[in-house]
Amino acid sequence: MVAPKPSPYPVYRPAARDLWDAEIKAAGAAPAIIDERVAVATLRFMTRTFPRLGRLAILVGAGGNGRQAQALAERYRRTGVHVSIVRPEDAPDAEDLRGHDVLVDGLIGTGLHGPLRASVRDLVARAMASGRPVWALDGPTGLDLGTGGVAEGVLRAHYTVFCAGAKIGALTGAGREFCGETMTADIGVPYPARHLCALVPGDADLGALVNPRPRHMHKGDAGTLLIAGGGLGMPGAVRLAATGAYRVGAGLVIAAVHEMYAAVLGGAFPECITFAAEAPGLPWGRAHVLLVGSGLGRGDWGSALWSRVRALGLPMVVDGDALYYLAREPESRPDWVLTPHEGEAARLLGVTRDDVAADRPAAVAQLQHRYGGVAVLKGAGTLVAGGDATWLCPFGNAAMATAGMGDVLAGAIAGLMAQGLSGLAAARLGVFVHARAGDLANGSGPARGLLASDVAARLREALGVWA
Repeated sequence: MVAPKPSPYPVYRPAARDLWDAEIKAAGAAPAIIDERVAVATLRFMTRTFPRLGRLAILVGAGGNGRQAQALAERYRRTGVHVSIVRPEDAPDAEDLRGHDVLVDGLIGTGLHGPLRASVRDLVARAMASGRPVWALDGPTGLDLGTGGVAEGVLRAHYTVFCAGAKIGALTGAGREFCGETMTADIGVPYPARHLCALVPGDADLGALVNPRPRHMHKGDAGTLLIAGGGLGMPGAVRLAATGAYRVGAGLVIAAVHEMYAAVLGGAFPECITFAAEAPGLPWGRAHVLLVGSGLGRGDWGSALWSRVRALGLPMVVDGDALYYLAREPESRPDWVLTPHEGEAARLLGVTRDDVAADRPAAVAQLQHRYGGVAVLKGAGTLVAGGDATWLCPFGNAAMATAGMGDVLAGAIAGLMAQGLSGLAAARLGVFVHARAGDLANGSGPARGLLASDVAARLREALGVWA
């Protein structure tokens, strides 16, 4: 782990603490009232998991996080639990902490600024060495709750209680590794959503994005998607993308692939109308939406196909190697959806992959600002940026880290766009459907061995939650 460093992106975000202080003042809630509400909610959560605590150690820092930890200590003392207050300057050794049933991390919540002090790192190390379950207030010490960046010596919590709202840095990228099971304390005052509070839509929000279907509907009403890709060695990417599009309801999918694979793909996937991309009779004009990049490749063939598709002026999803070409010749358009992973995002922004990983919220916001349309930053806690908001998907699992998964996602988004959804609506819904399909496909299985085609097969079932 390395110390957080300044974000390389010129993105301006609201001063969340100032905004929240104003909200608290307007609501007439003094800090002591907020602290007490956090303590009551945390006590309730902890009691459900550990109903018979004998000894509790609470790690107390400065600021609001420390005040909330102190309030929790007072609450627990009233129940008869023996509570030890531990501060960085008087930290006991690991053996002392082992004598407690549970530890509470109240050292640093949203106030992380730069590296952890040596005394804080030492106390965190002692807590980790104790082997005791750890509850974090608002977020584990050493995790930047605004960016997901982690400091050297970061604490790994078993449970995290968010104050007022789920912090975006805890739910995307590496941040997901350190929070354990999460829950939220409702304190009556929402945290400013555009900074640290993740915008996670509920079922009603997502259901509102799904177009109802009349009984007399036919495939022409469900939209036509044209997928351009399938270069040498990669026809399977187009098949996965086409499957993703069909499984979310696209009416017709046409594929433009390398001439070597046109007949093979058409025979293996009869529902997909397949042409050689070089063919003069390819029906580009029938498409409502384009998907370019699935198995495109970086040779002359892929470059020429990218240039042709780019010039058509149709709404499109840009994925895979098409993002490589876009990074070489950047432009901004309002009608496309970009779907990079962290490495592709780094190339598009001219930074390193580590820079993107250290501040995923800023990276996706900058992608959308620079290239227009909608940006989807894939990975743990996929982010969708469009308009003036960023959305986060909390679903998905580590078994989805395998080839072809992005092709299925791109196909799902493009298939939803073909049915008339806006790029932002299709990206939001497609990301959630894809992630839930991944969870359905993996079930209670291990975090490995899942195929992209397994996920594609569950898209219809996942969409049925909202359709």
